[in-house]
Amino acid sequence: MKFLTGLLKIAAPFIVIWILLKLNVWLGIAALIAFIVVWFKRNQSGFYAYLGNMNYQQGKQKEAQMWLNKAVAFKDCKPAHLIGYAFFLLKLGKLEQAEELLQRAGKMTLKREEEMALNTNTCLLLWKQGSLEDAMAKMEGLYAEYKNTNIYGSLGYFYILSGDLDKALAFNQEAHEYNGKSAVILDNLGQTHLLRGEYETAQKLYEELAELNPTFPEAYFNHGLVLEALGQPEAALVKMRKSLDYPISLLSTVTQEEIEGRIARLEQEAGIGGRSLTDGTDGTADAAADSAADETAGDASAAPLHPGEGPKV
Repeated sequence: MKFLTGLLKIAAPFIVIWILLKLNVWLGIAALIAFIVVWFKRNQSGFYAYLGNMNYQQGKQKEAQMWLNKAVAFKDCKPAHLIGYAFFLLKLGKLEQAEELLQRAGKMTLKREEEMALNTNTCLLLWKQGSLEDAMAKMEGLYAEYKNTNIYGSLGYFYILSGDLDKALAFNQEAHEYNGKSAVILDNLGQTHLLRGEYETAQKLYEELAELNPTFPEAYFNHGLVLEALGQPEAALVKMRKSLDYPISLLSTVTQEEIEGRIARLEQEAGIGGRSLTDGTDGTADAAADSAADETAGDASAAPLHPGEGPKV
């Protein structure tokens, strides 16, 4: 019954317009224009949010911000748009503005998915504000009642940051069992083994990760660290240089300065300089894989807004 009622509400204006067009063309056109104006007035926020998301996907950050700012300026802006834009602002490092939107969304009636995204983004905000313990505690609360790839990815990295590598290993192994095709989870597990000095195990994980053509810099930088530890400086440099092809945001777990500094040090120690390198494996296959990955690299906005994603995205 509810479905039929909803369908009737949608169809009614078009039925009226159709009848008016039959009676008088100009009267029908006037009714159509009036309908469009009323619809736009009622849905301005959603329309602007759509334009913002479209520009975000195209890598146009300034345009995306312009439209999303217009969207959230409306009091009736939907919580999903507030939470999605807050995540974008977190990536840009605009923590105060992101916090304001998250607090605003928190006062609204939320669907379960929106509530989880709100809480996940709040954890990311706490982390970037320097409250890792609070972020970790809140994320553990979410994990206790709900499990998904984003929570596994975020909490797994928080455990790495906490320095408890035994806990990080156990959790990231569980995460890998939950979703072994998640690039962030694979990187978390690989990084955990790297920090524990288990380089051969880490190498196997990063080889597995490379097949997914990840589009975040940590996947390549951390792989480079593993290769460096295994005594393969040239292969390490290939990976580290490649990490610079991918966008770095405030939610990235490595900075451009760190990457460039490590590259410079490795070049000096290995006496390689800035010459072109290959990793010594199947060059044709690697070139094809690199080309495919490069097509997806670029601006930090070259993917849809997914409120509730974690670090390394």
